[in-house]
Amino acid sequence: MGQNMQVVEAMMAAWKKRDVEGFIATLADDIEYHWHPTKRPAVGKDKMRKFLSNYEAGFDQQEWRVTHHAENGEVLFVEGMEVLVDRSTGTKMDNPFVQVFQVRDGLIYRMRDYYDTSQVHAPAKPDAQKASA
Repeated sequence: MGQNMQVVEAMMAAWKKRDVEGFIATLADDIEYHWHPTKRPAVGKDKMRKFLSNYEAGFDQQEWRVTHHAENGEVLFVEGMEVLVDRSTGTKMDNPFVQVFQVRDGLIYRMRDYYDTSQVHAPAKPDAQKASA
């Protein structure tokens, strides 16, 4: 396992314990997190704390695991699965994902998420789902 994967595993372990400061400790001060293709990235540790608070309020992440990863220099690609419960509806979903991390000096400075946004956001908006059917 490469050094970048070790950093990501430390980040994931902190989040599984809901240790926000442990999670933040794995990030560079200039962290840039692209979490959704139509939203502005969260930039900086304060924005990440706010993002994590909002995420936790909206979703109960019951599982977060990596199934494959590949590392080249400072770039790490991971593929995995998370199990989420939408707190507003109680809907449980399996969410396959790909994440791309860039690591500098042992800290994550860029993160990008790729997942099916219609699947994750549809349970919170059941009327929109019916309209598209």
